[in-house]
Amino acid sequence: MRFFLRSTGILVLLALLVSPVPLLAQEESAEITVTGSGIVEPAFRALAEASGAEAPLNITVTGTNTGFSRFCAGEADITLANRSITSAEDNICTTNEVSYVDLLFGHDILALIAHPEADYAVCLDTEHLNTIFAPSVQGQVANWNQVLEEGPDLALALYLPGENSPTYAILDSQVEGDGLRLDVTTSPTAAEIISAVSATNGALGVVRLPEALEAGDAITIIDLDAGNLPGCHSPTAENVEDNLYPAANVLLAYVNVASLDQPALADLLTGMIGEEASTVIEEAGFVNPTGFALEANQQRLAAGIAGQPIPRAADDFNIPGGLVGQVSVGGAAAGFSYMQDITGSFGALNPGITLDLSIEGEPAGFRRLCNGEIDLALAYRDLNADESANCAANEIETLTLPLGQQAVVLLANAGTDFLACLTTQEITATWSAQAHNTVTTWNQVNPAFAEVPITLFAPSLGSVDTDLMLIKASNSPVASRADTQQNDDPLYLAAATANVEGGLAHMNWFDYQQVLANNQAAVTLVGVDGGAGCVVPTPQTIADGSYPLAQPVQLIINRAELARSEVQALLWSILSSENYTLLESNRFIGVRFGDLPNLRATLQSAFDEAEAQAAAEAAIEAEATVEAEETVEPASEAEVTEEAATEEASE
Repeated sequence: MRFFLRSTGILVLLALLVSPVPLLAQEESAEITVTGSGIVEPAFRALAEASGAEAPLNITVTGTNTGFSRFCAGEADITLANRSITSAEDNICTTNEVSYVDLLFGHDILALIAHPEADYAVCLDTEHLNTIFAPSVQGQVANWNQVLEEGPDLALALYLPGENSPTYAILDSQVEGDGLRLDVTTSPTAAEIISAVSATNGALGVVRLPEALEAGDAITIIDLDAGNLPGCHSPTAENVEDNLYPAANVLLAYVNVASLDQPALADLLTGMIGEEASTVIEEAGFVNPTGFALEANQQRLAAGIAGQPIPRAADDFNIPGGLVGQVSVGGAAAGFSYMQDITGSFGALNPGITLDLSIEGEPAGFRRLCNGEIDLALAYRDLNADESANCAANEIETLTLPLGQQAVVLLANAGTDFLACLTTQEITATWSAQAHNTVTTWNQVNPAFAEVPITLFAPSLGSVDTDLMLIKASNSPVASRADTQQNDDPLYLAAATANVEGGLAHMNWFDYQQVLANNQAAVTLVGVDGGAGCVVPTPQTIADGSYPLAQPVQLIINRAELARSEVQALLWSILSSENYTLLESNRFIGVRFGDLPNLRATLQSAFDEAEAQAAAEAAIEAEATVEAEETVEPASEAEVTEEAATEEASE
């Protein structure tokens, strides 16, 4: 089943709720109308009350589908939804000139739980879910060896919440068929389900994620393979937002931009996405959005209030077949191997397009870009003032497409407390070639540190990770010391560091993920102080640039070239879901899978603008040509006669 609210019980419940519900005393003329999902309404109401804004709300619960219908007809200021708006609904909004801001308040995430010793069921995919829960398997699938190819000979016992619950409906949305099998045990509370599952090997239960997390080691939380990206993914807000964990509902509010002229509404929404929101969402039993989503909420609301355009997720751009042409790329070595990987997949689908890669450094790349010699430039940074002036002089505007960040992290021996945070100066003093065989104890790096021997572990000499670390720490190319213990296996580097007091290792962010997965003990992630305080590397601090040992990798694009189909095809291919894994395999972090639709929307808007500009310039040129032809005076009759006579005489 692929949509929400198919249960008759839930429809009956919502029918009882379809009545105007005034939140606060209000004046009829200033009333703010809210419609939509009864699942989202309690969280919205709680957030509204906690915001402290005196907004006169009138809430009518209609369900998500009807809510969008009324909202796009201009009949509501806000509609609440437990799913994103569809393309058809968005088209109706566009037809009726209803522009909107969508705000994500939280997630209702389902967790599949098993017995703590159920090592046979660590990950399930869509086929497994159908085999277990579909109505057609009732009375037939009763053993794990019928579900998994190498499953144990173990009875399958299923424990679900009542069919009128939102959690049941989320599971129903993941399973084919009308409803779920009936030969299951239903329980009114999560506590009963967790108790039964924890006591029964072979049991499989369904609860909300916060309830599963609270159970701790009493149960095992199962990952899901949604098929969007290879591999299994755990139930987290980040994976839900990235479309990697499908068993969840979102808590969304769509706000008519025109209604943001009402100060009370703007104040209400600003308060609802403020600092108090996370506590309210947790108390309501939901999961908070990620920091990325919360920041996006604030940016989108601010843009809506200011009347600025808000990009929409878009996936309806089509690359025409049979394209012929060339796309030229220059600039820094950053992303060179990535562009080579893109060439392979892109070239297979577009054999008529040649990708010309000429890597010669950022200054040369920016110079050629601003001279109109190349279409795209790979870069670690934005154009400086002189480079921007050169582009402006040649009437070239640019667009930046982020590919992510490259990041290096430091791991220290957990027993060496003073290594919990290092400044960039201390990192340079420790790892640079000048320290070779001379800086041998930590008190030589900082007198406040203990007189403990320095033992360094690093990848092999020439590692790009070492270069990146020293460049970012010292702001210039610096040679690394050679008296380090070298190994390209991150698990070895982490284990060696754990065994030596004063030990310190470095590796890239993706290698560090292997260390985490290996549950390496006795090491700690080192924070880095680049002058603004100590920052620990996380996906968010790396993406926002606050972590010092990270550098962005981006494409700087000549906007005028975005009108060309071959350039459009390459850039769309770069942002395709199919090619997302190339970013990770090239160790770029920061562009999440869930960011791709919005990046594609931004790109499509840029395509449209470039095509419109090219068409306008072509029209002006054509008009000038016509005017020039019309201003050429025809020869007079006398001139024609004289010319003819001259030609006749010459013959």
